[in-house]
Amino acid sequence: MLHQVLIESLIWSSHNLFDCIIQLLYTALIMMKFENISLHWVNRLGFLTRRELSDRFKAAGYNVSAEEWAVLLLLWRKDGLAPSELASNTVRDRTTVTRLLDGMEKKRLIVRIADEVDRRRSKVVLTEEGKQLEAKLVPIAKQLIELAHDGLSDDEQSQLVNLMKKMSHNLMR
Repeated sequence: MLHQVLIESLIWSSHNLFDCIIQLLYTALIMMKFENISLHWVNRLGFLTRRELSDRFKAAGYNVSAEEWAVLLLLWRKDGLAPSELASNTVRDRTTVTRLLDGMEKKRLIVRIADEVDRRRSKVVLTEEGKQLEAKLVPIAKQLIELAHDGLSDDEQSQLVNLMKKMSHNLMR
């Protein structure tokens, strides 16, 4: 991008080389101001959320990571998803999801069973313990969501969700 600015400045304008270098440095300075880039804040918010959520679960006596929470949310909505569906919905690769499910199985939160229709496929099913966690973990997560939304109007929250959905859609094309 920076080289493109320099070339365009030299070709399409009457700037001398010094003016082009100033333009190039200015563009570099703007690009390096990561605090003005929305994805920096999305990434930061994601890290903070995962850390805080895990800390809050641990403080309440639950050994559940933010990544496991994401899987639990999907299974509470629709139990019996395939590992590939969990990978797709959590935007993780299948190897990562397999390791995650291995850990959740050791914690007795889920079990993997063969699909009745296609025995080569498996389904991930919540155990009774995994099902019972919903009533315990959801209130903890809701408190974190309320804290993150503190000072935002309902309209701002709605706008934020819509903008983040658009950005996600853009990156999934």
